[in-house]
Amino acid sequence: MSIKNTHTNPLYFSTRDLLIMAVLSALGGVASTYVNTISDAVQAALGFPGATQWAAGLHVIWIVLAMGIISKPGAGTLTGILKGAVELMSGNSHGVIILLVDLVAGLLVDFGFLLFHNKQQLLPYFIGGGLGTAPNVLVFQLFATIPQNILGLSAILILFLVALVSGLIFAGFIPFFLVNALAKAGVVKISERPLQKSKFGWWFLLGVLFLAILLAIFLRINLKGPQGIQISGAVENAYEFSSQNFKIEKVTKQMDYRGTLTEYRGYPLLQIIDSADPKSNADTLLIEATDGYAFLLSFEELFQNENILLVEGGKGQNASYDVVGPVSSKAWIRNVSKLTVIASEGLKIINPEGDLLKFEPDDWLGEMDSTQIALPGGSQKLQGVPVWKIVAAYVDDEQPERIIFRSDAETIEMNWSEIDGVDNLRIFTIIEDEGIAFTLAEMSGEVRLYPLTEIVIK
Repeated sequence: MSIKNTHTNPLYFSTRDLLIMAVLSALGGVASTYVNTISDAVQAALGFPGATQWAAGLHVIWIVLAMGIISKPGAGTLTGILKGAVELMSGNSHGVIILLVDLVAGLLVDFGFLLFHNKQQLLPYFIGGGLGTAPNVLVFQLFATIPQNILGLSAILILFLVALVSGLIFAGFIPFFLVNALAKAGVVKISERPLQKSKFGWWFLLGVLFLAILLAIFLRINLKGPQGIQISGAVENAYEFSSQNFKIEKVTKQMDYRGTLTEYRGYPLLQIIDSADPKSNADTLLIEATDGYAFLLSFEELFQNENILLVEGGKGQNASYDVVGPVSSKAWIRNVSKLTVIASEGLKIINPEGDLLKFEPDDWLGEMDSTQIALPGGSQKLQGVPVWKIVAAYVDDEQPERIIFRSDAETIEMNWSEIDGVDNLRIFTIIEDEGIAFTLAEMSGEVRLYPLTEIVIK
């Protein structure tokens, strides 16, 4: 493989470099949303600590590819920042924390490559890819939407080791062989520079590290949960919950989260919601966090699962609240800011036999994924289920021919072949003040029909 020295300024990025970083960060940002969905499915199937971290390297592979092709200090960091921005805008469920995760990942990939004179050997890819997976565990342990004490030291070590192995394989081996194959085929030209000319690169990475620390401190302070939580929506007695104005005693529960048994002491969430006198048709609870993360919890689980607690962290002005105990790990939410009670009327679905049925969002929580949807009143991050999965659940063995989507003023008709197996087209749930509406939209954010009121299966 021929290596060409195409630059003298170690921090200068050509148009080609910027284009490579933009393309790879866009691909990585969009792909990470689907990687999260797949890794959650594996976790649900296997159910042991670290099961979600097998895919950690798949999040970093794009950053390592950019660094391997461009071979300039800062390429990994800038790709990480761009990737995080794409993930945030495309509706990644982790909220603004993803910016810090990808920034640190890019910084560590840069650092791993900068240690070596010859960056086109396998070892720099191993070190860069392995280090780049660390934020997937460490940053989320500090900031993510799970309680602080959910993981003990041994569990963190297990997660870190699984992520490291994933980084070596997916973000080490694969980018190394892919970059070399592309170079041999003449598709890309790899630039390289002697180590002694990259001192400014070290200063650059130290500067970015300092900024990353400042960002972490800023997020740590500003993403702290409020001292009170607004309880509103389809209730008769909306109020602000705080430990000072809630007189019910705390309870202690032992719960298993991803294989780690931990004891929690907090307020039963059901009693907190009952204190607001939910309306008779209320059936869903929307839990929102300070970082923008939100998740739906059905009243059925709220009534049946006695482990669901609101756990207080800190005291006085430093108090914040976390939800623990739901069956879905996605509903273990840290720094809760708002609880909204919802009365869902459901979406009408008419099957081929002419039966009138309803689509209930809380039956599909495990199939939902989120993205920004451009609604007429402004863009919102919404959770949606693939249309084909919904339709398949309401028909027998025979295959449908046509699907008709209706709103109050418009109708869209599609052939089943256009929908079958297509995850991009989804029914998204819109949380309103006291109820739920629906829209037919794409994961790109484009709205096809709003509001969606009925689906007819032919």
